[in-house]
Amino acid sequence: MKPINNFANVQATTGEFNRPTAGGYCVEILEVKDFPMNAQTGKGDYLKIDYDICHGEFAGYYTKQNERFGGTWFANFIRSYKESAVGMFKHFINCVEESNKGYKWNWEENSLVGKYVGVVIGEEEYLKNDGTVGVRLTVKDIKTIDQIVNGQFKIPAIKKLAGAVNTSPIVSVPKFTELEDDEALPF
Repeated sequence: MKPINNFANVQATTGEFNRPTAGGYCVEILEVKDFPMNAQTGKGDYLKIDYDICHGEFAGYYTKQNERFGGTWFANFIRSYKESAVGMFKHFINCVEESNKGYKWNWEENSLVGKYVGVVIGEEEYLKNDGTVGVRLTVKDIKTIDQIVNGQFKIPAIKKLAGAVNTSPIVSVPKFTELEDDEALPF
């Protein structure tokens, strides 16, 4: 192995890093895609909204993740505008309008790009490909920027996966005992 220059002065790290947790965040809308109703599948009438955190410790977090992992965008939420969800869609639009002085919704989804809004992010369990249960962050509520800044939101309890048995793999680790000086290492 080639030696690393100035290795004695290198700061050791674990590879762990801070990431957003459940809470309230001020976000900027970065991209909006419209999915009109598809007559064949019966799915649609919603906007998929990509966002990034724009204030505080995690400002730009998802942009950095996108750069790190090569184009997979990790932060988005859906706002349905179908008849059964139009009240929730109006709530979203009201929060965007109140958070962006002078902005008025004009039925053009791209007019939302560059606008700010508050989101309440909660945790939910999901089934991972290996059969274990993981926890991910997801937008649970939309608020105005002022509501987020003033702490006028409630962080929801974690949404448990129905019927989940195993929430994390359990590994049996043998108890460590000290070896005598003349004993061979067990590995």
